[in-house]
Amino acid sequence: MKRQLLSLGLLFIAVSASSQLKNVEADTIRTQTIEDINLHKTGNPNQARPLSTKSNLTVMENPQPIAIVTHEIIEQQQAKQLSDVIKNVNGIYLTSARGGSQDSFGGRGFIFGNDNIFKNGAKVNSGVFPEVSGLERVEVLKGANAMLYGNVGPGGIVNLITKKPRFEFGGSVGLSGGSWNSYKPMFDIYGPLSKKVAFRVNGTYEYAESFRDMVESKKHYFNPSFVFNLSENTQLIVEADYLYHNFTPDFGIGSVTDKTTGVSRLATEVDRRSFLGANWQYQTNQQATTDVVLNHQLNSKWSLNAVASYQNYTKDYFSTERIQWQYESAKGNFNPSWNRTLGRNYTEQNYTSLQVNLNGEFKTGNIIHKVLFGADGDYGLADTYAYNFTNPANVNYGTLYLNNPSTWSNDGAMPDTYRASRNRIATKRFGLYAQDLISVTKEFKVLAGVRWSYLKNEDTEVKDFLKGTETPTVNSGLQAHAVSPKVGLIYNPNDNLSVFATYTNSFSPNSGFDQNNQSLKASTIDQYEVGVKKNLWNNAIAVNLTAYQINNRDAYTSPYLADNKLALYKVYAGNIRSRGVELDITGNPTKYLSLIGGISYNNTVYTKTPNDGFVEDQKLVRTPALTANASVFYTFTDFVKGLKVGATAFYTGKRQAGWNDVKGQTQQTRMIDINGFTTVDISIGYGWKKFSIQGKVGNLFDVVNYNVHENYSVNPITPRNYYFTLTYRL
Repeated sequence: MKRQLLSLGLLFIAVSASSQLKNVEADTIRTQTIEDINLHKTGNPNQARPLSTKSNLTVMENPQPIAIVTHEIIEQQQAKQLSDVIKNVNGIYLTSARGGSQDSFGGRGFIFGNDNIFKNGAKVNSGVFPEVSGLERVEVLKGANAMLYGNVGPGGIVNLITKKPRFEFGGSVGLSGGSWNSYKPMFDIYGPLSKKVAFRVNGTYEYAESFRDMVESKKHYFNPSFVFNLSENTQLIVEADYLYHNFTPDFGIGSVTDKTTGVSRLATEVDRRSFLGANWQYQTNQQATTDVVLNHQLNSKWSLNAVASYQNYTKDYFSTERIQWQYESAKGNFNPSWNRTLGRNYTEQNYTSLQVNLNGEFKTGNIIHKVLFGADGDYGLADTYAYNFTNPANVNYGTLYLNNPSTWSNDGAMPDTYRASRNRIATKRFGLYAQDLISVTKEFKVLAGVRWSYLKNEDTEVKDFLKGTETPTVNSGLQAHAVSPKVGLIYNPNDNLSVFATYTNSFSPNSGFDQNNQSLKASTIDQYEVGVKKNLWNNAIAVNLTAYQINNRDAYTSPYLADNKLALYKVYAGNIRSRGVELDITGNPTKYLSLIGGISYNNTVYTKTPNDGFVEDQKLVRTPALTANASVFYTFTDFVKGLKVGATAFYTGKRQAGWNDVKGQTQQTRMIDINGFTTVDISIGYGWKKFSIQGKVGNLFDVVNYNVHENYSVNPITPRNYYFTLTYRL
């Protein structure tokens, strides 16, 4: 309640001040550019200077594929969560987290984790459903990015750029609603507070039930920001946001495993609406982030950027656990059962980071250099609390039988628990990097960069609340350093064509223990990539084609073992090789037509596996071979002025859930086949003066399919649904 009152108070102050200064003349305000206006006008990402590259280089000058989804696309598609936005980025696909507890993505055969998600250039915890109404745009750097960001996964990074202040008064208020009793009021207001200070504040409240019985969600979001033009050449941006999200963890329908053979399949006997958990289970996430950005123009050739950020993240979780129906075919009867267990934990993460980037341009003879020098560092403290049950018998919340729905009871009291222990991990990172784009001639350029990274995870400190002791877990920590080079060749004969080839090397730390209780060495990753970027239709459309190979040496993975005491252990799996091709088409061929499209192919397999390791040339689970997307929106100017119609289609190819097979195993396979699927959404909207209304039908053909985390969290995709948004622009 205090946070809500504070939010309303800040909103009132901001609106009052901005109203008083509504008539400030725009030509009296000296400000540096905060947004890339050209990007929003054309929709062509090749003409942008993305913040995620930390440099002043355009997309055409960067020898790697970069995707940008602007707020215009987010709004016209009425995206409800980040996964709806990421569907527009070809080659990045939705996976699933345990219990459907967060947006989870993969790219180029590798799963994205905390190291792959950023907000305004600073790393954030990925264990949430981010609020998309506060986003100016989403930038995705595909592939390996260790030279700029250190120990990030090789599939790519996602950078969420929040909305920034403006020196003209404006904004909007809106209301969205739709299927399953969902509604969402929103506001976004911006304007000047003085000739040198501007503000923006946006926020929302969202309530939504689900096509899944007993599943619901409540979300609050508040995002204030201020910009201070300290001088003609110096700008300070101060911004923060707060997300509160309470929802029902949901493990879906589960899988059925034959204990005799070990073979698993999806439990399609369960209706996609049926909820198998308890009526009280919950998860509450809170995330508060703040960052301070200093931009200073030293002269016409050199500029300085510094970003300091802080994040607090908490997760309070109490729920029934993984759904795995078990039966024995050897007994000759099909009677799958599931001993419904409970789990509770609480997690808190505090994370602070600082980065400084110096960009400049100079000549040596006739050769032009565009250089970047930077340093970054961060410190994180992660606490995980484990709970015991007051009555140990409550660990098992009853046995359910797949072929007897009368046993699928959701009733029962929430058991009493108490904190038993806390695991604390402190992480320190530091990096130095330098990059130079060398224009050997007007057409031929070379990009050379290198980074030195240092990472240290302290030994896990275990506090036992019952015994009153606190001791480190020996050998649980990790200390590593690495040099990550990047080299690129670029043929750039004009502003509308770029042909490139790159090599990058990076490392990825592996947490956990091997079977000898020793910490794991880091994986080494090599990426080779070639591509073409081309602007068409008077530079309004970008057509980008990329081919790549990624070699991940010394990969480890968690073993699938019945003995849970080995859950922290990992086994050596050999190498992983990812090969693929991506085609992206983005832009506005006319002022009234918006296009997005793409298709990607990926083949990620294990190679050079040990004798007792994984199967050679077997594809990695949770990785579709094919993905594709298409989106078309058109605004009428003659027939019915202000009418907008659109359609989007997303295809996710066949993939496998579960775990990859291991040589020498007794069961037939540990993998589950999942068919590919296509969803189609259609939209229609109408704008009149300051009002607009949009309607949307999602999953038009009511396709049935699933997002699966390993073999136990099998979550049906959303059926056909209806959604509308009413907006008034100030």
